[in-house]
Amino acid sequence: MHRRLVLCLGALLLAPASAHAGGLHVALGDSYTAGPLIPNQVGTPMDCARSDRNYPSLTAQALGFTLRDVSCSSATTRHMTEPQGPLPLGGTNPPQFNGVTPDADLVTVGIGGNDAGLVGVGTQCAQLGVTQPTGTACRDFYTAGGRDRVAERIAEAAPKVAAVLQGIHQRAPGARVAIAGYPAVAPTDGGSCYPVVPLSSDDLAYIDELLRKINAMIAEQAAANGAEFIDTYTDSIGHHVCTLPPVRWFEGLVPTEPAFPLHPNAQGEASMARSAIAVLSRPRPVRPAPVLSGLEQRRAARRWGPPPRFVLSLDRPASVAFTLQRRVADKRYGPPKRFSLTVQAGRARVSISRAALGRRAGAYKLTATPSADGVTGVPRALRFRVP
Repeated sequence: MHRRLVLCLGALLLAPASAHAGGLHVALGDSYTAGPLIPNQVGTPMDCARSDRNYPSLTAQALGFTLRDVSCSSATTRHMTEPQGPLPLGGTNPPQFNGVTPDADLVTVGIGGNDAGLVGVGTQCAQLGVTQPTGTACRDFYTAGGRDRVAERIAEAAPKVAAVLQGIHQRAPGARVAIAGYPAVAPTDGGSCYPVVPLSSDDLAYIDELLRKINAMIAEQAAANGAEFIDTYTDSIGHHVCTLPPVRWFEGLVPTEPAFPLHPNAQGEASMARSAIAVLSRPRPVRPAPVLSGLEQRRAARRWGPPPRFVLSLDRPASVAFTLQRRVADKRYGPPKRFSLTVQAGRARVSISRAALGRRAGAYKLTATPSADGVTGVPRALRFRVP
């Protein structure tokens, strides 16, 4: 291990941990989170290729969290809710959301790159660039016909990333949630290192443009879905695949340190950890409470007819807790029946089953209380009758 890396990690480990001691940190993500081939490889299934020096491990250690790392190389957003496998050695990683439980204090995630196919883009471009060291083979291939197919895939990944963040909030309502962007793997100054990395300066510039596009998309989805964005790009500028060891934090097609090609080595993961710690050492931002408005009855209640329907509006996705009470005397209501729903932003329809009403005539009160990101909004109540 290089002396510089030892000093960096030592500084991380000296960071104050008391504010987080004993808390649970759940780490989700793909290979940039897992750290394939970086010693020591730990966890099961072993072909997820998680390192005990990946950025979640270093972050949890520095801030005093207990880590539950369920990241897995090659993961996409789909693998948050579906198993991933068979993996290269035959293993299967359970849905990563299985690791997100209500007792989580912090959930970090790094995802989206495989949905956009960025590593595959790098590999394809290297194959195209072998015979065109000064050309625009990579850009030409992916923008043929006047449309950038990779940029389109990045845009298509946006709602999937949003769904991941919303799914985390649903499973761990009180957790602090942060999503990491991708680091500066390619030169940012128009440089090239052909033939060590068989890409022209324009090919590398195109890959850097894609990295900045996906980071902008991830940051936008973080802001819209109650998560903090971890900028791993800025700290890593100048340590791209064309630099020499020990300055190089990201390996080329032929790694010179234990790491997967076109991925962070141990120093790259330490850089990502520094970026995460810088964000998570700050006080948790307090978001305004979700606003529920316009709770209205849209279909009358009948003991034997269709169930009553209500319409409500939310300014952002939230969990809405409902209580239904039947009036049993003047100004007095009976025991509440409770249920909750996850409601997206905008207008939504909610129906109450006849079973919940008990097929009983009378006056009822429905109360809806929104909550998101650990913050509870102002409840809204509506009274209606069942003839």
